[in-house]
Amino acid sequence: MPAKEQRKVMKHGTSGVVAIPKAYRDYHKLDPGSIVTVLYDSLLLIVPKGRENLLQEKAELIDQLLGQSTQETRS
Repeated sequence: MPAKEQRKVMKHGTSGVVAIPKAYRDYHKLDPGSIVTVLYDSLLLIVPKGRENLLQEKAELIDQLLGQSTQETRS
């Protein structure tokens, strides 16, 4: 289910919040209160609890998306 969307950062209290797309929530059966792992450095990844194995499995896709991002920045 690869996808790419732009989202706006919203304010919630003193935090910045970005909504998880409905299609992603539905696909991973994420309901309010579900636990996710958030990994970040210069990128931010949201990984549903129990699906951490996807990081290794999706490494090639992540690399492709990063390549797209780099090319778009250069254009």
